[in-house]
Amino acid sequence: MKNQVAGFYDPHGKQMVLVEGGGNLGFWNGATQFMIQRDVVGEMLLAHELTHALQDQNFNLEASLDKVKNDDDRALALKSVAEGDATLAGFAYAAGGIDDAKASMLVANLKDLPKLLAAEAPDAPLGLSAPLLFQYSEGSNFVAEVYRRGGWAAVDALYRNPPESTHQILHPALYFDDTAPKTRITLAGYEKIMAGWKTVDDDTFGELLLQVILERNLGKQSAEIGLASRWVADRMVVLQESRGVNVIWMLAFSDNQSASHFAVVYTTLLDRLLGDSNAHRIDYRANLVLVVIGEGANYFDDLAPAIWNASTIESGGVSAHIQPAAASAAR
Repeated sequence: MKNQVAGFYDPHGKQMVLVEGGGNLGFWNGATQFMIQRDVVGEMLLAHELTHALQDQNFNLEASLDKVKNDDDRALALKSVAEGDATLAGFAYAAGGIDDAKASMLVANLKDLPKLLAAEAPDAPLGLSAPLLFQYSEGSNFVAEVYRRGGWAAVDALYRNPPESTHQILHPALYFDDTAPKTRITLAGYEKIMAGWKTVDDDTFGELLLQVILERNLGKQSAEIGLASRWVADRMVVLQESRGVNVIWMLAFSDNQSASHFAVVYTTLLDRLLGDSNAHRIDYRANLVLVVIGEGANYFDDLAPAIWNASTIESGGVSAHIQPAAASAAR
């Protein structure tokens, strides 16, 4: 996808770079020409990257990103604010100003970015292209909503209190209307049973990447894609021993029905993808789903209760252990 790079700002060297010749800017051209009848790509890119420089100068954006540890979802939400802000500012400069109507028109045109990129870079993996484009399309939609509510001062305020998840970026009302702290899952209870296994990754996927997983395996037209919008929280731990890899993933959904539905859908998906070549087990309690892939699935009857009993859910600033209940096995 390197031919899509038109410019960037380096916060470490404090340098802005525009790629000579502009790279392959087909989708940027398509997104800008609706505003004014002249070639504005160069102007827009310059304003876009200068906005990143201003973000760095005024809000120390890179330091904020560095503080986000083991949470790709939260980092992507912050990057979406930065790219949405720079995109809106870049277009505003090129158009000679911005108002609600122009912001709405911009957002509508940016919805076509995935189709345009697919045409220009058809081999780009969805797991890479979707988060990249999300920062521009959904990030711009989110920042435009903030601008409508409070102008540029409200956009600046985002850096003091940024959204915490792609869930909030995709559903802006949650950022404004639901001020409770993000729900967080802490996985525990597997350490003794999986003794000798080393933690190589500990992360949160979020709504966007859950949507990507479902789209890649079920198709974009599948009704089950809607399950991603009921995401509330997740945590994945990846363990390694020699060449073996074990995945422990817990997800929280907005309601019990969505959790049980996801458990069935994901079990079917893993059965098809992994068959008997890689052990996997899933069960759920209330609105929570537990997925284990790898050797741990072979002693799931011992591992799952230990994880359920030791893991915690933090919501609204209050941390609590999962309520004891009989697990409902999806497989």
